[in-house]
Amino acid sequence: MTSMSIGGLNGMEGGAIVNFGAEPVAPHSLPRSSSPMVHALRPFGNVEAAIAAIEALDRDLRKFEIAVADNLQDYLGLQMALITDSALARGWEPISFMQKDGFRLYRYKAMR
Repeated sequence: MTSMSIGGLNGMEGGAIVNFGAEPVAPHSLPRSSSPMVHALRPFGNVEAAIAAIEALDRDLRKFEIAVADNLQDYLGLQMALITDSALARGWEPISFMQKDGFRLYRYKAMR
């Protein structure tokens, strides 16, 4: 049986690299302060940067995650609606999110 890792977004503005594969990452191959499951996590702090990162993704990507800072969580959800709309327009739908300290980690997958 094969497994598929979830891709992540990372860059100057933020994002996430998270390994959800069945094979754990060898500890010696990670940066010193990293755990085997999460490293280099920097949430996006503005909508434009998050949208640009989504638009730069390969359309063949089956799943991805994006970390979004809590300051983008407005009471109407307008800013997340803009981010999610860009993902929907490129063929991905939201499947879940996890609240972390200071940000949310959103998961998206390719639509059928």
